[in-house]
Amino acid sequence: MTRYAGLFLALTISQAAEKPVQVVVMDPLALPLSCSCVEGVGQRRYDQLADHLGKALGRPFKLTFEESLDLALRRMKAKPDFIIGKDAMVRFDAGRLKLQVSPLADLTDRTRGTTQRGAFIVRTNDPAKRLADLSGRAVMLGPEEEAETNQAARAALQQARLAKPAKLDVAGAVDSGALALTDGEVAAAVVPEYLPPLLVGCEKVEAGSVRVLAKTKPVPGVRLFRTDTADDALAKRVLAEVTGLANRKELLVALESAKGFVKSLGQAAWLDWRGLNRLGQAPTLPSQLPEELKKIWSTKLTGPAVAGPAATVKRVIIPDKSRGGTHDLFRCLDAIDGSEVWRLEYEADRELDYSNSPRATPVIHDGLVYLHGALGDLHCVRLDTGEVVWRTNYYREYGGKLLAWGSSSPPLIAGDKLIINPGEPDASVVSLHRKTGKLIWKTPGHAAAYSAFVVGELGGRLQIVGYDSGSLGGWDTATGKRLWQHVPTEGSDFNVTTPLIHEGKLLLATENNATRLHRFLKNGLLDDKPLKANSSLAPDTCSPVIVGDRVFATAYGEMYCLDLKDNLKTLWVAVDDMFFDHSNVIGGNGRVLVWTQSGDLLLLDAAANAFKPLNRLRPFGDGKVDSMSHPAIVGERLYLRGPSELACFELRKK
Repeated sequence: MTRYAGLFLALTISQAAEKPVQVVVMDPLALPLSCSCVEGVGQRRYDQLADHLGKALGRPFKLTFEESLDLALRRMKAKPDFIIGKDAMVRFDAGRLKLQVSPLADLTDRTRGTTQRGAFIVRTNDPAKRLADLSGRAVMLGPEEEAETNQAARAALQQARLAKPAKLDVAGAVDSGALALTDGEVAAAVVPEYLPPLLVGCEKVEAGSVRVLAKTKPVPGVRLFRTDTADDALAKRVLAEVTGLANRKELLVALESAKGFVKSLGQAAWLDWRGLNRLGQAPTLPSQLPEELKKIWSTKLTGPAVAGPAATVKRVIIPDKSRGGTHDLFRCLDAIDGSEVWRLEYEADRELDYSNSPRATPVIHDGLVYLHGALGDLHCVRLDTGEVVWRTNYYREYGGKLLAWGSSSPPLIAGDKLIINPGEPDASVVSLHRKTGKLIWKTPGHAAAYSAFVVGELGGRLQIVGYDSGSLGGWDTATGKRLWQHVPTEGSDFNVTTPLIHEGKLLLATENNATRLHRFLKNGLLDDKPLKANSSLAPDTCSPVIVGDRVFATAYGEMYCLDLKDNLKTLWVAVDDMFFDHSNVIGGNGRVLVWTQSGDLLLLDAAANAFKPLNRLRPFGDGKVDSMSHPAIVGERLYLRGPSELACFELRKK
């Protein structure tokens, strides 16, 4: 029996070793998915990579080439272990199919870049010289799942100050826009920047008939993803092999790459209040959390859990307070192990409601960090050393009255301007040069509120949007001139929540006036009458997030999900004591992450039609937590502030 058992075990191991590793390839420049009309472009030989991996790991790699994950799964009739494709497309398809994916590595192109841009193309004889010249004209964007030709293109048009909004349409395929352009159906089309030479080479577009008018900002390019089917040992070995190709010239040529794959950093930084553009979005949110979060490190703190961290892949900045509440402390930690790199400390001992600890998330920009204390102190320091570049105090410099709950609005970056809100009658909103702290402009107005300001192209005008004590307003970024004032119909609010810019509109959610979506008129003026409204969701402190076509926020013991397309109709509401106090919500990858003041961490499926958390965890245990601090997410790391510590957790499910 022992002999036969041994033979059976050996056979089982042998069969497992021979089981193919399943890889879906969605890269549009892979040879089976592209064309060979242009030599050296669109002919990536992933079969050679598969042969290399098979020999290195002693296990065959089977490739399935398809333009979509759905089509690939139909052919395979099984889950893949790995996926190679454009970041946005893989995440889009995986989200629809409820498949958990995590980025492992980014493929470099021939210029060593790992990003892609969308290209606005027009006919060669078109008079347009810049994006603003597309005012009122027909523009065809790329498919919804293509970030560089859809979302990034929309953002570029918003920043271009079009006198009249462009007439937008969405292509059904990657080359449909170019064909519509050559047929005269649209004035411009947005295609991936690599596509124009291929269109000419394949004779879909006549040489010299179109030109590139502008390009979008870069978005993540082609990535290698693992799924939950691949175990950690396999993923680790594959990652080691694909990131070790830099000296294998034959494979670099085959992959049309300068350096092969490099380790992916996911979302590489959390630099501001609510992350990028203050939208509360984290594209690296996992489809599922582990049953228990793995704590990578923890650092002791001495103040209450009020302000949240800002972080890069190397550094974490966390506001804190000294024991006894006499000094503000800003700690810079090493992201690897949580050790302290530098600290800024200064006296700040005036008492306030809800403690006198800093409230504002640090703002990291271009090697500098802006640190704002609850008593109005503002420091600009160097990220690497903590050296103070300049400093000021709102109330000593500009006058004004300290708010009962302290100064809490994080400064706003707008180009080279740093926007602050002292709330003094002659200096309600102030613009400083972010590098020197010198005054650029100040504008008269009302006392300050607690909310964060945002900036965006709205109604064809670049403007700062935010609350003062009694109204919502817009200010011209160049001059500080107040463009408009919106006084809510149901009386004043505390004005704590952050306005949310969405597709050129403004989503507002406050405790007395509830949730509204407003549009902008010509010349950048807000339409006082909301397009849509929901009278039930009325948060006093929780800023909402949008995931897909849904709005999520908590208020007074309830969590709401609203339908953005159907007049902000309530889709579901969950009643639970954990939502009674403050909550922070983050969206991304078809998921919603909720961090409650009571210390509950929830992950929700944004597409679900009922409140059914995928996960509900207590990262700091069952004791009292009392954390108003906003989380930060960098790649697969989650930074949470507990009652006396800042902890770094691993988000990925094992």
